[in-house]
Amino acid sequence: MTPPAKRPAKGDIVELDVTALAAGGDGVARDAGGRVTFVPRTVPGDRVKAKIVRGTSSLAHAQLVEIVTPSAARIEPPCPHFRRGCGGCQWQHVTRAEQLLAKQAIVGGALRKLEGVVIHPIADPAPPYGWRRRARFHVAGGKVGLFQEGSHRVLAIDHCPQLEPKLDIALGQVAASSPPDGELAMVVGHRGDVAIGLQREWGGAQRLVGRAAIRGVVTGNSRLGNPLVELEPELSIEPWEFAQASAAGNLALIAAVRAAVGPGPGALVELHAGSGNFTRALVGDGWDVTASDIVAPQRKPAAARFEVGAAAEVLARITSPGDGSESRFLDLGPVDALVLDPPRTGAAEAIDEIVRVAPRTIVYVSCDPSTLARDAGRLVAAGYRATDAWPIDLMPQTSHVEVVMRLVKP
Repeated sequence: MTPPAKRPAKGDIVELDVTALAAGGDGVARDAGGRVTFVPRTVPGDRVKAKIVRGTSSLAHAQLVEIVTPSAARIEPPCPHFRRGCGGCQWQHVTRAEQLLAKQAIVGGALRKLEGVVIHPIADPAPPYGWRRRARFHVAGGKVGLFQEGSHRVLAIDHCPQLEPKLDIALGQVAASSPPDGELAMVVGHRGDVAIGLQREWGGAQRLVGRAAIRGVVTGNSRLGNPLVELEPELSIEPWEFAQASAAGNLALIAAVRAAVGPGPGALVELHAGSGNFTRALVGDGWDVTASDIVAPQRKPAAARFEVGAAAEVLARITSPGDGSESRFLDLGPVDALVLDPPRTGAAEAIDEIVRVAPRTIVYVSCDPSTLARDAGRLVAAGYRATDAWPIDLMPQTSHVEVVMRLVKP
């Protein structure tokens, strides 16, 4: 009988065949003993040599040492910063076709336990580069950049091919100005004007205003110029506020949400509404929208009610038919639809209240298929049925994927 293969230990160099891409971006292989091993910057079809850096009995993480045989899906990354180890992108070395296949597989794997859900082909609305209209960077020792892969060392960057051209020009201007250490946020509006956010107070911020289309700067608690930009018509944000990074991708996302919800009239509750990205479209489709988020936006969406508070707290204010509660004050009557777009951690704390409010249709927008699967599983257990999931690649060259899911109450 052949003895079992010895499990590679930390520091060992092993030869591996990469078979898939994982949700975090690493390539997936199995060592001689069958243990799952993750190797960054590899492609399905690669045969590589890799050094084990840590591991358990069931999985290991390794560092790429050498590409023995390259995959047909491997390409030369165009960005010099990526080649130097920038961690801002994970997949510049992977063909777009292979990226889309991987994201489709990641969504399918995450949602595999939801019986009957139809997972539609992934949409690819954004250009491969030059799509990012909102970005964040780190500043360390006066250097603007991103963390080197697998570390917290800042790799200096004064140009990024992922940025929209005017935002990229503004990045160069900021990088040349030696801003204070901390976090840096940037956003460019649809008219080409840029706003900058710096974590710390900085006397030199005034010099940025008026240069490279920069109209305003938030520096610490100070505001210089006008840092509120119109990201899209009727949607204005400041640099630190969340918005989808791709304009073309966001249009596709809004269209998917509208199609999943369907037209009004009826009462619709929107959780994690942010600056009103979906709110405007839902109001336009004839819904009576009650939008909510933990913080009110700079400009509340017109023709919609806005409630400030955590998702579960806002839902707890809704009087459901016949519950007899006198303390809840949002008497909306029966809620026909609910739309939520929570952060990556999902909406676990709000699921019980969503079930109590009992909307006929739930449309869940997620940037993390695994937390979507967890929350959808609880909704299904409570009597909902997951009918459709629409994956959308909003962020090319990265491992991130967005999913719009519709659940209905039979």
